[in-house]
Amino acid sequence: MRFLPPDEDIELYTTAFDDDMLGRAKISRALSDVLERFEDPLVVALDGRWGTGKSYFLKRWVGAHRLQNDGNALTIYFDAFAHDYLSDPLIALVGALSQRIPRTEKHKLDRVKEVAFKFVKPAARIALAIASYGATEALNGIGDAAAEAIKGEAGKAMDDFWAREEGRQAAMEEFRSAIQTLSSPSHDGLAAPLIIVVDELDRCRPDYALEVLEVIKHFFSVANVHFVLGVNLKALENSVKSRYGSEIDATSYLQKFLSFTVNLPAHIGDHNRTPSILKYLDQVGESMSIPAVLRTELKNQISVISRSNNISIRDIGKILSSTALLPKEVSSDGVFIGYRMVAVTLLITKVVDVNIFEKLLRASISNDELSSYLSATDQYINRRKENGDINPDFHHPSLLLFGIWSYLCNDGLLDPDREWPKIESAFDNFGRPEHPKRIPLSVYEDWIQVFRLSN
Repeated sequence: MRFLPPDEDIELYTTAFDDDMLGRAKISRALSDVLERFEDPLVVALDGRWGTGKSYFLKRWVGAHRLQNDGNALTIYFDAFAHDYLSDPLIALVGALSQRIPRTEKHKLDRVKEVAFKFVKPAARIALAIASYGATEALNGIGDAAAEAIKGEAGKAMDDFWAREEGRQAAMEEFRSAIQTLSSPSHDGLAAPLIIVVDELDRCRPDYALEVLEVIKHFFSVANVHFVLGVNLKALENSVKSRYGSEIDATSYLQKFLSFTVNLPAHIGDHNRTPSILKYLDQVGESMSIPAVLRTELKNQISVISRSNNISIRDIGKILSSTALLPKEVSSDGVFIGYRMVAVTLLITKVVDVNIFEKLLRASISNDELSSYLSATDQYINRRKENGDINPDFHHPSLLLFGIWSYLCNDGLLDPDREWPKIESAFDNFGRPEHPKRIPLSVYEDWIQVFRLSN
């Protein structure tokens, strides 16, 4: 058995969607098609909450664009979070270009670097020079590094440059022109558009994240140069408010930078659609050797709880790791299903909603709150409609899970007006378990409390 979901070895630009576990190949092809068809500079936001698989997609898409999608554009992957220790995103982006532009185009890239360096203020040049010396040299010889950085243009000439608006505008046009040559037809007459993928933008310092957007808008807005941003737009809106104040319309502010937004699909398949998180649970749970009986219970309960709660791919990984820590007896034939169900609900809920978890642990959640958490509406837990017809949306796992927790939270009492499964026998052969309200805490103390997953 494995404790953690296996990490896939990803080699940028060569790993694509050969193993399309999450059904991402379709949107990969669609994104490639759009970016290849338009000359106008596009900025696309791949929007999603943390843990929804944006990096999983983008790290594969930069390879799939040419390998599987017949794309012509050169893709460049840039991890913004890995570079936000630098004060100037323009230099970091130019550095990312340097790693991908073919050697035959080196003369064009040198021109881009030359113009870009004009925009680095003297203080930032010192920081870049120190970074280039390495940590040891920076500590031992910071004076030498600083002296080297402020030679020439970084001195008074640069101060004069930053004092002249006209000079800055001219240099910006010069930079755009230099970037344009990188996506212009080369000696073979073929155009090579650029697509720069900026990942992890929402994890950056707020000021750095917004500076990245401003650099993209002002410096890279040229034909055949596109950007794809991996971002949680809600988190980025908070960065806008952090910088400009809570009164600003953060949504409208961000729309100035974006051409359109893309969301990763939550389901796999066109007809009998399967939620991506359940597909991931199936495949990864099996690879971790999670017992089949626990995988089935996890799948049943997550299909219920995810209707009213956001559960991400990353959340599933945490839930599987917690499940791997359960003692063997939990999955044995000798355990009543009710106790196993309680253990699984607690594991899921501790990851999904810690406040609800505390209430479930003490069987103190109200009927209304429990119904809301489990989406236990008439649509899912009534076998028949009001007119007596069979309810096509009836979901037995929903009724069973709601019944189990209603029974525990009401200390063995159930609504007599509703048709329940045999809830009592889920805990006892004779249907008379002692003190039902104490069962969740007992399950937690016996099976879960010993090992707790670090956040």
